[in-house]
Amino acid sequence: MKLISSNSKYNHELDTSSLNEQIHKIRAHLRKTGKTRSSKDRLRVFAAVHHVNWEKHGLVDGWAEITDTIHYDWGNSFDQYTPDWHQKGKVAFNKELLRRVELVHRKEPIDIFFSYLSGRWVYPETIRTISNMNLITVNISLDDTLKFRGLPEAGGFSGNVEIAPEFDFCITCQSQEDVHKYRTVGARVLFLAPGANPYTFSPLPVSRDIPVSFTGQCYGVRPRIIAWLKDHGISVQTYGKGWPSSEISSQDMNVIYSRSLINLGFGFIGNSYVTGLKGRDFEVPLMGGLYLTTYNQGLEDYFTIGEEIDCYRNEVELLTKLYYYLTHPSHALKIGASGRIRCLRDHTWVNRFKTILNITGISDHTLE
Repeated sequence: MKLISSNSKYNHELDTSSLNEQIHKIRAHLRKTGKTRSSKDRLRVFAAVHHVNWEKHGLVDGWAEITDTIHYDWGNSFDQYTPDWHQKGKVAFNKELLRRVELVHRKEPIDIFFSYLSGRWVYPETIRTISNMNLITVNISLDDTLKFRGLPEAGGFSGNVEIAPEFDFCITCQSQEDVHKYRTVGARVLFLAPGANPYTFSPLPVSRDIPVSFTGQCYGVRPRIIAWLKDHGISVQTYGKGWPSSEISSQDMNVIYSRSLINLGFGFIGNSYVTGLKGRDFEVPLMGGLYLTTYNQGLEDYFTIGEEIDCYRNEVELLTKLYYYLTHPSHALKIGASGRIRCLRDHTWVNRFKTILNITGISDHTLE
């Protein structure tokens, strides 16, 4: 039996005390800076978010449901991978970001500056300037476990280590363990799991004629495990970059999810054997099929394992569970239906953003 998942060092003793401490520090800072109350009927959020594949329907559309959201997506105007990025591109991007925030804020005050940025994109002084405009600055990161510091580059570290302290607070989503990284650099941080958009991820009225599928890139242990399953009689239909099917559209992806009895997941981060929470941990269960993914202790805080999603700890357990659910499809669909209900109730991006508003205390009437 080859182990393909290692438990994280996640400590459940951190849960309550750590969360309370995170909230206390954020609220104390906001009180100190006078950023704790608004009389507006509807708050204004400036969202600096570049849409690549999921960002708009996740982060931006989530905010837009509960606030007046101004979305700044720079599209192809700036490219962080150009050779002269640190000499010219990054300077120009920061200047343009400031210009846009100042313009919008002057027209009608912004309450929250929300960004999905890293040190490769933005300078600490840019965030400091925006924060001094008397609005709340919040940055979100879904990749801190391996990339919080990032690489040392001409314009600073590519991760969030240098920019984090300049935000009023940061959201980290991958693991509770990443909270201490922010604390060590003097940043205020809140751990929130990723969410999902139920309007984007909604099962289609089609028959579930695909027994097992996996949608995602072909890298790391994924091709080896899928080949091993095939050798043992389980043929997994694969979709995404690197597989024979190649990349598919978001519309096609929803069709595949909707047609699949079992949606296979891999919880590893990058090419490592480290597990962490991912957006798909909440997106795929919304599709109503059984989500069967690598065991990660953090998932137990969001789902009842075996009732709302299911997990495997090694290849043999994965194979055993696949055999079982393929011969008991009604049980698989029962778990899938429960997973969808749980996500609709607790794990949408709107849920996450209402939590942010509640913690900041700048507006109570937006909360249910």
